Amino acid sequence: MTTERGAPPRRTGPAGRPTWWRSPRAWWASLSQVQRVEVYTAQVLYWLGVPAPLLLLVLTRGTGPGWLLALVVGLSAAQGAAAFVVLRSGLEPHFARQQRNGLLALGATTAALLASAALVPPAAELAGSPRQAVVVYTVMFSPAAVAVVHRRAGWLLPLLAGAATGLAAASGGTTPLVAGATAVVTVLASAFIVMTVRLSVWLLDVVRQLADAQGDRARLAVAEERLRFARDLHDVVGRDLSAIALKSEVVARLAERGRPEAVAEAMAVRELAQSSLAEVRAVVRGHRRADLLTELAGARALLASAEVACEVRVDDAVATALPAPAQEALAWALREAVTNVVRHGHARTCAVSLSVVDGAAVLVVRNDGGDAASDGARDGGLRPGAGLSGLRERLEARGGSLDVRRERGRVVLTATTPADARTGPRTRPHEQEAHA
Repeated sequence: MTTERGAPPRRTGPAGRPTWWRSPRAWWASLSQVQRVEVYTAQVLYWLGVPAPLLLLVLTRGTGPGWLLALVVGLSAAQGAAAFVVLRSGLEPHFARQQRNGLLALGATTAALLASAALVPPAAELAGSPRQAVVVYTVMFSPAAVAVVHRRAGWLLPLLAGAATGLAAASGGTTPLVAGATAVVTVLASAFIVMTVRLSVWLLDVVRQLADAQGDRARLAVAEERLRFARDLHDVVGRDLSAIALKSEVVARLAERGRPEAVAEAMAVRELAQSSLAEVRAVVRGHRRADLLTELAGARALLASAEVACEVRVDDAVATALPAPAQEALAWALREAVTNVVRHGHARTCAVSLSVVDGAAVLVVRNDGGDAASDGARDGGLRPGAGLSGLRERLEARGGSLDVRRERGRVVLTATTPADARTGPRTRPHEQEAHA
């Protein structure tokens, strides 16, 4: 890693992140929100085994020989270290392999502490008994770490803790009532600690799941944008390239004959190419919108260039009265249908009609020539390609539908999208078919 001349070397960790012991503020600022929650939760739980040895050091001091005090405090510290290993294996996936060893160490140190409690002298009163303190703090804190790695077994810990403290109280000469009350209080206190641990882990899981959901949402948004771009690019470039190819052929024929119209047609090709470039840029920016009347005019011009007789039965008032989303959806449908008529078919006639039927705007494009509207279909069926698939997605997104079928040697494309009931006079389906 290189640095600028005169600048001190960066104090970063292996991944380029500032190290926490050198620059805590920069390290904390470099963490994401999820990482901060993970650090906070882990650091709080890692201290679970710390209180017990400190409390035992205070409560058992002066109650027996020094070696016994050292043994109890040392075993309690070892129990806390084992609890730390268990907690870390449950909170940090890359330490999961240490879980088994941590559980074995936790169980062994807990059993050793309970056995050593028998060596601690009891007291006349249960409240100040060093033996009772060893038993209580042994089963109260560190064993709760099991709840992180074994959820069901974690809820058994309060019962085991209550049984251990109740037996210890009974062995110290207390009455059964006092021993039972001690067991109940221990069960409640231990259950509270286990519940706190489980809630902390649950909160961490929720935060992680929300972060994953946000990541999935971002990836889906990227995928959706890519699909939009591919669909719009196909719809925009497909028709324009078909028109450029046709007009270029016309220019070539006129030039061969020495006709002066070739210059005008060449200029038209250039204008069409410039228009296509502008539309592609609009697609990239995400601001491309199709206009129904503009597409109708473009359809007439393109079909005329392809020497296809075009019959348009569209009332401009009905078209302009449609809501903008409906106009845009039908404009894309018209563009795709006309592009396929020119590109794939051998059509000589094409009819376009628009009406409002029972609150839905219906665009019907009929042509002869067999395969024109099938977007690359072959004999034996209408197999939709990328263009029709993208068009169907556009229409279905607005609650509409797309139907492409053969009918008496003609290909019929029907695009339907919801429209306002007041957009124009309604016609019956059979009337729409008759007009077409």
